[in-house]
Amino acid sequence: MKTIELLNASGLKITRQRKEVVKVLENAPMPLRAEDIFERTENIALSTIYRIIDKLIEKGIVVKTTIPRSDGIYYELMANEHKDYAICIECHKMKYIDHCPLHHTEVDNFTITGHRVELYGYCDKCRK
Repeated sequence: MKTIELLNASGLKITRQRKEVVKVLENAPMPLRAEDIFERTENIALSTIYRIIDKLIEKGIVVKTTIPRSDGIYYELMANEHKDYAICIECHKMKYIDHCPLHHTEVDNFTITGHRVELYGYCDKCRK
């Protein structure tokens, strides 16, 4: 979905700031911290970005990710297709996994409609 469609579907008022934050997340190849979003926007206070993100999470447009041994919280758009990542616990580098390691759609009479996979370990640089 495009930026405007996402906001329209959520029922949120479409403001310049919300459009800009969603657009930044839409164009990001990996999840971003609020500070990263702040750096990629114009004339939006960091506190406003946090409020926008909270509303977008509440409406199911954005998901939050944390990384072990990191004080950072990362955000990304909840796309129609899920994205899975391998994350270095030393340098926090994230690598998109282009194939899903999970293929089951039912678990003990529970229909799975979505999931997120985050694999933690060390990248080549940090493993040495």
